[in-house]
Amino acid sequence: MNHITQVCFFFISAYFVTSSQERKGQRLFIKDKCIRLGIPVLISLVVINPFIDNGFINNFTIFIKTGNIDLGVTWFCWTLIVFSIVYSIVVNNKAMVEERIDSPFPAVWIIIVFAFIWIPLNYIFLYLQNVGGYNLMGFRSLGNFPAYMAMFCLGIQAYRYQWLDKLTVKHASVGICMWLFAFITMFYLHAINSEYTSSSYVLIRGFTAIGMSMCVLYVFKTFFNKNNDWTKWLSRTAFAAYVFQDIALYFVAKIYQPLMTQTPLINFVIVGIPSVIIAFALAGVICKTPKLKEIF
Repeated sequence: MNHITQVCFFFISAYFVTSSQERKGQRLFIKDKCIRLGIPVLISLVVINPFIDNGFINNFTIFIKTGNIDLGVTWFCWTLIVFSIVYSIVVNNKAMVEERIDSPFPAVWIIIVFAFIWIPLNYIFLYLQNVGGYNLMGFRSLGNFPAYMAMFCLGIQAYRYQWLDKLTVKHASVGICMWLFAFITMFYLHAINSEYTSSSYVLIRGFTAIGMSMCVLYVFKTFFNKNNDWTKWLSRTAFAAYVFQDIALYFVAKIYQPLMTQTPLINFVIVGIPSVIIAFALAGVICKTPKLKEIF
């Protein structure tokens, strides 16, 4: 589920990239991305990570020795900066950003073929991760990067071709079927030999990412696409809550640690729910703080 959340983040972020580039122009677009995403990366690296016992000096020393650096949850921000700059350079070499086109949603067979194309890329990037490290140059889990890059590109295409307007229950159903196919494949390979589990996950990653993303996007578009004061506040504070979530998790986990049970689900609920509430409460304060509110 964490992987699905991440690929959806890249899709949604990319969906708004084109309009932002059109509105601001290349120079201002890149400057804005570097400030609004780069400063949270620095805050995480210099303030948040050391606060939760991942020392800055130790982190920097590992980076010098291995090229790996832990950016905490802001690895996503750093990756998005790189993706956005690459996109900006590519479109700047065109006559102008192309106009939006009313184009049909891709056929099912195209979606499935696209998922199969990911397979060799998954293995290539997994190999790079095994050789270079889990946090190579701040890019966390390179083995997942074909999915991140693909969903970023699909987000751009979805904006241009207005695909979200055409997303229907049929596509959500296809997405569920793709996920079931992936789940059954992984279960079958694991039943044959447990050593196949990690390899099977690489094989089916494209199906889970695309399939569940189509389903999740349809559900939220259909049932949660509402705007009120509460949703506006959540939308306004979501980014700050994301960046500072580790502080909330750290405090709640420290308090709860002596009472930790042997049931992971209970621990998840007891730690997770208060952490989310605290993270958003902290984000509400940050979004009203001078200077910080201009970033978050």
